[in-house]
Amino acid sequence: MACIGRTRLLFCGWILLFLHSYKEVSRATTRRDGGTYVLGIQGEGFPIEEGFIEMNVLVPPKVEVGPTKPYVTAEGRSASLTCAVRDASPNVTSLRWEKDGTAIDTLRFDSKYSDGTLQSPDLLIHHVTRSDAGRYRCVAGHVVKSVGDSLTLEVRYPATIVSVSDSLTVAVSDNAVLQCVAEGHPPPNVTWSRNGVRLRGTTKRLSRGVCTSSLVLQKVRLNATGTYVCTASNNVGKDDIKSVMLSIRVARTGGEGVDVLILVGAIAGGMWLVICLALAVYFVRRRRQRQEKKRFSFYYNMGRGQGDKSGDRPGEETLEVTRHPNLKPPVKPRSPSAPYGGIETIRRTSNKGKVRRYARALYCYRPAEDNELALEVDDVIEVLEGEDGGWCLGYLRGRIGLFPSNYVKFLSASQVSAAKLREIYEPVESKSSSSKASL
Repeated sequence: MACIGRTRLLFCGWILLFLHSYKEVSRATTRRDGGTYVLGIQGEGFPIEEGFIEMNVLVPPKVEVGPTKPYVTAEGRSASLTCAVRDASPNVTSLRWEKDGTAIDTLRFDSKYSDGTLQSPDLLIHHVTRSDAGRYRCVAGHVVKSVGDSLTLEVRYPATIVSVSDSLTVAVSDNAVLQCVAEGHPPPNVTWSRNGVRLRGTTKRLSRGVCTSSLVLQKVRLNATGTYVCTASNNVGKDDIKSVMLSIRVARTGGEGVDVLILVGAIAGGMWLVICLALAVYFVRRRRQRQEKKRFSFYYNMGRGQGDKSGDRPGEETLEVTRHPNLKPPVKPRSPSAPYGGIETIRRTSNKGKVRRYARALYCYRPAEDNELALEVDDVIEVLEGEDGGWCLGYLRGRIGLFPSNYVKFLSASQVSAAKLREIYEPVESKSSSSKASL
């Protein structure tokens, strides 16, 4: 603001001239309004007074970016963004580039960007990728205000299938859904086909450059089995292709739960049958092997009921088994046609009278089974059954059991009585002879 006499000048976008007559003149300033202004004032009786004023008009710049809006390029190439600054008064003081509102440091990222400064306004982007897409703005700094212009950089890249359904198996008359997701710029076109025949699918755009296509097969039949191909294309580079295998199985009448139960039941039944057969075979063999023992179980149990006195003999369980070196026990009969083998049973000897039979042990015998008797030399056994060879059933020391006939000598009741009398009187005679000798 400058004041000369009664005249006031205001150069803030508008010119206000207050003359002597107080007539006001005002209008908008332009670039042509800049220059030197002379004001002369003359009063009555006074000389003319003049004043000089220099007016500078400040004009912000005009900024224009290019080469096109939007700027489209392919992935892997280089992009050159131009920035033209003109009509600034005075000249601009700075220049910078921004991407999505953030200033680009061309000095720091010199391998990615070049220039983009006040001296070289154009910005060069090397090896463009899809991440370089965005809004770029060139900003020129000025004393009045900063002015800028922007454009959008679009990066095109080939379509790529991101994911596709796994191969699946469905039952006849069920629905099958196949999905394929692809991305690319421009947005890809996703299609389905089988054996070269294009199928109708439903395509949706999930986001910018990402699309999904669904293929729904309703009430499938057995002939729907095959390979389904998903193709993504956008006329940039090669198409991307991936396939899905669809298998159709015949539906069963029952649910899967019932099928599982039936299968488990069949397996369990088969295993139980095998176990039963194995047990039956085992018990049959065991019965045949111990048939002789079972024939005399009545006498054996009767003898055990009377008390096993052999267990009271100290050290009997620890005695070493000794047998005649050249004598083997006879083989026990196991033929079912001869239930009592070569043993004279009570039934067969009932007509021979009630004379008792005895046997004296000639050799020591240690039992191999529980139903056999342990024999010591000179043991006298009461024979209950059999004395015609083979195995005999006898009574000894309160126990009934089997013993081999070739380990004993059979005696009559009179022979046993005479032997017992000798055992009684022999100790008495030995005692009397010893007393006489002492006298």
